[in-house]
Amino acid sequence: MSWFFKILGAAGVNTAEVNSSNEVLVVSEHARSSVHVHQENDEGLLSGTPYFRSVEADKDFRMRVATDSLLDAEQFMIAAQNTGKHRIGNASMTIAYAASTPLTLNGASSVTSAHSAEIRTWAFFPVYGSGHTYFETIVAFTAQPTVNVITEFGAGITGGTGAAAPTDGAFFRLTSAGMNCVVAFNGSETTVAVPVAFTYANNEAIKFLVSITLRGVEFWINNKRAASIDVPIAGGVPFSSFSLPWFAQQRNPGAAGGVLQTKIFNYLVTLAGISQTVNFDDIGNSYLGSYQGLSGHTMGSLANFANSANPAAAVATNTTAALGSGLGGQFWETDTLAVTTDGIISSYQVPAATLSIPGRRLVIKGVKIESFVQTALTGGGYNAVWSLAFGGGTVALNASETANQKVARRIALGVQTVASGAVALTQLQTVQFDFTRPVIVNSGEFVQTVKKKVGTAPSAGVIAHYVTFDYGWI
Repeated sequence: MSWFFKILGAAGVNTAEVNSSNEVLVVSEHARSSVHVHQENDEGLLSGTPYFRSVEADKDFRMRVATDSLLDAEQFMIAAQNTGKHRIGNASMTIAYAASTPLTLNGASSVTSAHSAEIRTWAFFPVYGSGHTYFETIVAFTAQPTVNVITEFGAGITGGTGAAAPTDGAFFRLTSAGMNCVVAFNGSETTVAVPVAFTYANNEAIKFLVSITLRGVEFWINNKRAASIDVPIAGGVPFSSFSLPWFAQQRNPGAAGGVLQTKIFNYLVTLAGISQTVNFDDIGNSYLGSYQGLSGHTMGSLANFANSANPAAAVATNTTAALGSGLGGQFWETDTLAVTTDGIISSYQVPAATLSIPGRRLVIKGVKIESFVQTALTGGGYNAVWSLAFGGGTVALNASETANQKVARRIALGVQTVASGAVALTQLQTVQFDFTRPVIVNSGEFVQTVKKKVGTAPSAGVIAHYVTFDYGWI
């Protein structure tokens, strides 16, 4: 008995052939036997259909590749709102912050009709040409879909209190009917339900991703494609605005059937497909904030500047921030500190890392010091030698280096000449130093501008100093 088989076509006439190595011969229908290469991006567990994308090569035979650029990120394991990055609005519903736990929409467990709350970024994030803008959010729900409870999150322009659906954007929407994917163009919505029923366990952290291009939007849940919404034939773009903030909101359009809270662990906004030649510290400033407090710490400006007020003058010391604390700003010095003694003019401690506050490194690229005589000096006559002290684990400059404590490293910045008996409003030389190699200050460490007199110390008088740092965060 023969166990050899012939492979026949449907008509039972044409047979498959093999070569001398017993390999089945295959010839493409296209010219020059070309083969089309596709990448399986998703096997279709949610959508029901495998999702393939073709690769692309340029005219010089190079395959097209792309990288992601970070636009914004936030880890909501903090005890209070970062008012420099996020806006919160509500109608009686609360948003709760707590260290080491996610942000909670409906923190007070409201079931009352018309209660709502929202959070969104102050920043708007663009959509460029063939690039993709990704809005990724890690979310958990404390209960199953509930009557008269709506939660939405992703990219969108919101109404200010969370009481209404976003008028523009692309976002996920959870209702009592389940999870939907929504694209809104100036108030007109295109909605697609996740084709395969979306289920979750209470308090299960889930990654939701909205991928936006100018020709359509894709929605992904835990790296599985949930839906795609193309731009309508008559439309040019998926939504009216070319840039959108990240947001999350919850509302009760009627009396809720039970308590549902939405837990937001973090979000990430990235731009893919378009190369950006931007330094890491510049990117850090764009999403951590420039010249303002970091998440989990005191909000507002980092510089020592009071509104409509001048600082109180004080004698500088080498052990305390007697003139005030801040990453630069305005500092008034009673100019009687003895010669050859280091006096701390400005002092700032990089926020220390904790379990709920990510550690950051401060990148200093330059320092500028501008000074003038505020109150006439009595006597004196000296050269002010300026230095930058950085990296110390304590504010005091006279500390000792140990196995578990660093002392400040020093860099000379420049010299000012202060004449004996200098009168009020006398302008001193500007001291400015631009670093070819930036100064790095770690989490928890201090950075200070320090002045030392060489000559004769005045017996009275005040000098006003204005200190500016060129810096970024990584």
